[in-house]
Amino acid sequence: MKENPVRTWATWVVRQSRWVFLDPSGLTELSETLLDLPDPVWVSAYHFCGEEELTLRYLLVLDALNFCFWPPSFFTLSPGRGGRQGGGEKWSVPGPKGEKLTGYYALSFRLCQLAEDFPDFFSPSFLSRVGPEELWDLLGPIPLPAWRARALHEVGALLARFGLASRFFLEAKKSAQKLVELLTSHLPMFRDVAIYRGQWVPFLKRAQILVADLWGTFGGEGFGEFHDLAWLTAFADYKLPQLLWDRRVLRLSASFAQRICARELIPRGSEEEVELRAATVVAVEELVGLLRRNGRNLLPFQVDWLLWNLSQKGLSVPHHLTLTWAY
Repeated sequence: MKENPVRTWATWVVRQSRWVFLDPSGLTELSETLLDLPDPVWVSAYHFCGEEELTLRYLLVLDALNFCFWPPSFFTLSPGRGGRQGGGEKWSVPGPKGEKLTGYYALSFRLCQLAEDFPDFFSPSFLSRVGPEELWDLLGPIPLPAWRARALHEVGALLARFGLASRFFLEAKKSAQKLVELLTSHLPMFRDVAIYRGQWVPFLKRAQILVADLWGTFGGEGFGEFHDLAWLTAFADYKLPQLLWDRRVLRLSASFAQRICARELIPRGSEEEVELRAATVVAVEELVGLLRRNGRNLLPFQVDWLLWNLSQKGLSVPHHLTLTWAY
């Protein structure tokens, strides 16, 4: 099994970072907190799990659309500054108990409703032709509908080529590495890669998280069985860096921290953004090692889940703002 290039290149970035740094004392403190937390459990209340083929299509669509949930009105451009926070309400949907769901949970639950009430949404013919306006009719005013329609067109083309989602996933032969390679080969919008100082640095957030979603949905059996789950890294997004900064695991340069606190747009592929995501990946690897030395064996994606759940509570620092389809 080849080493995950996300792990390899994130380590390389951190070794020469100028904007983001790991703090050993913060890592130790956070690892002690994680020792006392229960094992991560797959949250199914907002997810669809039914007939096998439809469930596979649901998960493929879910992670194809799982990126940037801010409304366009959230930003107003500011010359020379990259952007500042504007107005606008976050896209939301009512949950099964009437609760207000936003972001990922809003997406997973709304798609769950479509899987139950309008399964043709997940057909290759529908996905291949759905437009931004129709997407709004079905999902509500989800941000960046043009990008999301493009992502669905890619999924529709993949399903049309393979006929069934199950045939596509069987190509992976129960390998997380192979599935990530297949996803990034067939779906351009899963190719989450940046250039840092002339080098390609992959993060592959949504391709990797689809493996974990399969594992969680199918309970590690059938299409959720993978023999190389340890190959996966953390899924570098917005919330994990925010939590790690809040817990003093990551230290940011004064100027970079000021820009995030001022709610400036941090361009995708900028040195600061790449370093922040790379440090997140490496920090989770360090936490895995610290936990193992204290008798708790978790894989990086499981530590990611623990951290993401912690990040949903009030934090003292904001997350960075990067408009992207990558995460």
